[in-house]
Amino acid sequence: MLMELKARAEGKPSPGLRTPQPVQSLTRHKSNLGLMLELFDECLTRFEKSLNGELADFDYRAYSKAICFLDTIYFFSRMLLDSAAGIVKHRYFDKSETGRELPKNFNGMYKKSLKGELPNNLNKVFSECKTWFPELKDRRDTIVHKYETNLIGIEKNSKGETTAMQFSPLKKTPKIKDLRSYIGMVMAGYQSFVDRLLDYWDEMFKCWYGIRMSVNPRTQIIFSMGQTASILWWAYQYGGYRNDDMVVSES
Repeated sequence: MLMELKARAEGKPSPGLRTPQPVQSLTRHKSNLGLMLELFDECLTRFEKSLNGELADFDYRAYSKAICFLDTIYFFSRMLLDSAAGIVKHRYFDKSETGRELPKNFNGMYKKSLKGELPNNLNKVFSECKTWFPELKDRRDTIVHKYETNLIGIEKNSKGETTAMQFSPLKKTPKIKDLRSYIGMVMAGYQSFVDRLLDYWDEMFKCWYGIRMSVNPRTQIIFSMGQTASILWWAYQYGGYRNDDMVVSES
């Protein structure tokens, strides 16, 4: 859009840019992931209510659905990140770095960033995902490559509140970690990654074309609605994500 406006201002023909495939993929996976988050929370909440005696019987159907949706959250999260990496690869135009091939997936970008092998400040954009990405990758990989069949356990925390945690029937020691907090952390990590990437592109577009992407505050960029809003909501509600341009209405 900025290149279109720039061409008009300079009286040049429209560049005729179409929506790149990685962008289309990102849009699809954001919607898919948002839906899975909604369904997971809905089913898990219903099962918790049945355990607390708020429903007539235990809702094991809701429990089995929650397990299914949890797996898909891991899958779609990785697909979303790979799409984001595809956008980075597609939009990288720094001619001073000609000949440096960028990986096609997020994990490849992340591993190169740890070695300082990405161009310019992209290393910081990806390497700061170290607080949440490796475990997300591990959880998805154990399902796909190690025949993992995770279950969801329900416990009471120190405050007497219901806590849902993930555990494996194959491992002696379960992962004692609140699932909502964990998924919220991943969504907050994703949102923070997007913030860093947009900050990076602000500077690079200034160098490349003499224009900035974010002439105005980034309110519109982080605004979400519909199914995609679930990602931002989980990041905010359970992962502690905050942004100065974000206004949250919980009504």
